[in-house]
Amino acid sequence: MGQDAVEEQIKQTAAQRVAQMNDYISFMADKTNDLETRQYYKKQALNLFAGRGYEYEENGIRKEGVRMEITSVSNTRPRSKLMRVYFNGLINLSYQKVSIQSTELAKIKVSNLQRIDNNMYVCTCYFDQVFIGYRDGIPIYKDITRKKVKCYVEVQDVEGGPQEYVVLLGDVHALDTKRIK
Repeated sequence: MGQDAVEEQIKQTAAQRVAQMNDYISFMADKTNDLETRQYYKKQALNLFAGRGYEYEENGIRKEGVRMEITSVSNTRPRSKLMRVYFNGLINLSYQKVSIQSTELAKIKVSNLQRIDNNMYVCTCYFDQVFIGYRDGIPIYKDITRKKVKCYVEVQDVEGGPQEYVVLLGDVHALDTKRIK
């Protein structure tokens, strides 16, 4: 496989991982799922991240865990929370109903890959997230936030088979939040 095809495969794998994270976020926020089911999706989602949501090392620096930036239309300055804390908050939102929809897989934008060493790349994926909170069946809060997430891609050789690309997600940053009318 040529280098361009390899890079496209890696970028596609990163975008799939981000789409999977977004699905899990949507499942965690969905109050039609029971608490046990939402906790299950939290565990699955944490497995997508560097350190599985706990301590990890980046460029020789020890980090407490990956972080999610959150914003709202009334507070557009991003606030950073540990991913596991963010997920707990998501599961326990006070709205009666919550809908979180994100950019579909084919429309997730992926930056060019940066090679860190022989078998490690990083890239950034960009997506939009629409959040709607309901009370008594009426949407009382709606916003759309542009987000980016750092992706760490490790190329692993598989004996007798093609290389595999293992993607772990890093910090998620909120870039821009707008009210939806």
